[in-house]
Amino acid sequence: MTNPEQKYERKYGMDEALKGKWAECDGGAALPVVLPNGSLGLMPGRQTFKGVLTGLYFDQGDPPWRWYEMLITHDRPEDYPEEIVWCEPGFLFLLGDEEADAGAWKKLMP
Repeated sequence: MTNPEQKYERKYGMDEALKGKWAECDGGAALPVVLPNGSLGLMPGRQTFKGVLTGLYFDQGDPPWRWYEMLITHDRPEDYPEEIVWCEPGFLFLLGDEEADAGAWKKLMP
């Protein structure tokens, strides 16, 4: 039987082909809101980031779920304090690349 702790273990790697590529990453986060009943809660929100891929990635889970690190240089949510964001391949779009279409993310999968 697999150790349940290993399910969330991250395995890091470097993708030299993506290092330094200009990209856009779309994602979501739980945003704090005042609910109709007056209590505080969280609602889903959409966020967009633009920056440079570092080439660093990690795989997590079984089957592995891959995330790529992006250094944010442009376009970030107003209240996002971090300098980096981790992007899922399906929501990562290479900019200035003819192959960066809706299906190009499949090339990024492990």
